[in-house]
Amino acid sequence: MLLNDSPYDIEFFYNFYVKFLAELLLYFRNFALYISLWLLGYVLVCCVVYRRYARRLPTRTRGALGAKRVLVVVAHPDDECMFFGPTIFRLCEQGADVHVLCLSNGNYEGKGRLRRKELWDACNELGVPDENICLINDDRLQDNPKINWPAPVLAKLIHHHLESIDIDTLVTFDRGGVSAHANHSAVFYAVAYMFVEKLIPQRCTVYTLDSVNLFRKYIGFLDLPLSFLLSSKRYFLRWTESRRIVRAMKKHRSQMVWFRYLYVFFSRYMIINTLRRISLADIELELEVDD
Repeated sequence: MLLNDSPYDIEFFYNFYVKFLAELLLYFRNFALYISLWLLGYVLVCCVVYRRYARRLPTRTRGALGAKRVLVVVAHPDDECMFFGPTIFRLCEQGADVHVLCLSNGNYEGKGRLRRKELWDACNELGVPDENICLINDDRLQDNPKINWPAPVLAKLIHHHLESIDIDTLVTFDRGGVSAHANHSAVFYAVAYMFVEKLIPQRCTVYTLDSVNLFRKYIGFLDLPLSFLLSSKRYFLRWTESRRIVRAMKKHRSQMVWFRYLYVFFSRYMIINTLRRISLADIELELEVDD
């Protein structure tokens, strides 16, 4: 025979659950308070870093590479704004002779001719003159993440520009390619091929743009403290200067779909670039990791 719970048992369980829920709510309230205080403190640190380094120091002393003639190698039209905008803008402002080599015309959707014009307009907005822009139109280098770009072909093109323009600083993607796009990574592997084959001129210093995790990629200026702690070579922009990068990005009208506007608003690459100098030893280590 089943017995009904006594009033005492019901009251006991009721009080237990009420106490449990009260303690649980108190825990979550305290946790939310601690997180809020931590976030507020971090935002204040970001503001201090911004004020200290972006507003007070002279422009020419911030993250300078000591470069006179720079070649920025990208894979597609719009890469120069989406990823390398702060570097190109600041180098041009510092008086460096900046050249942009784009290895494809971005003809993924049949808009290659239009994207070519947009590249010139965007680079002009960043401060790069027309004669310093070169776009490659090669059937082997199509804008497609499923197509493997041959490293020897890319290496030959890059080497030609290094020699013909007497470049002293090369800037391009790292192994991660920022967005893990296969064409971006292919540019890095072409540079790696050049190191192995000793095609990098001795006078030329090579820097790669740091790929960061997804969280850091989309926290905008809040990545400033981490960028200063983790990199000695960095370029970042004041609020007023970042508008120039946005204007340059908007020159790529054929690419400005809704998620690109979100990227422009949230991405740290629109205001912060951190660079890493690489050598043959670094390349060999990277290739060992791949193996």
